[in-house]
Amino acid sequence: MPLIELPNGQSAVIKNREEITERQSRVVSKAYLRAATSAVKLAELGFDDKNPGTWGVIGNLSEEDQEGLTAYQAALIVAMVSSWTLGDLPTDDSVLDLPKATFDQLSEACADEYNRTQEFGPDGVKDPKAPIAD
Repeated sequence: MPLIELPNGQSAVIKNREEITERQSRVVSKAYLRAATSAVKLAELGFDDKNPGTWGVIGNLSEEDQEGLTAYQAALIVAMVSSWTLGDLPTDDSVLDLPKATFDQLSEACADEYNRTQEFGPDGVKDPKAPIAD
């Protein structure tokens, strides 16, 4: 299980992709699809992440679509954190009380692990010599 160093000397241990339950995976997948739908709407409005001049179009999204963009990150954190130095494990409600820098760093690490691809050998075991996917 990967150890994630967080701001202010805190840390978290997140589950490996293989440790996520089907129930947790379904919650994360549902949040991802919602975020993807919102992202498509945002792109249709002309949003370009690399062009700050377009960032104002986020205000043209419905409140539900705006919420959809961040729900995926919260779902990842709740599903993947197995332990941390911040007290009780995160819940759907408490995850939103994390400091912004901690939330961002943790959600990025969780997304990287959750979206990591696997290379398996003929016996079904992960091949340690397999190239790491970009």
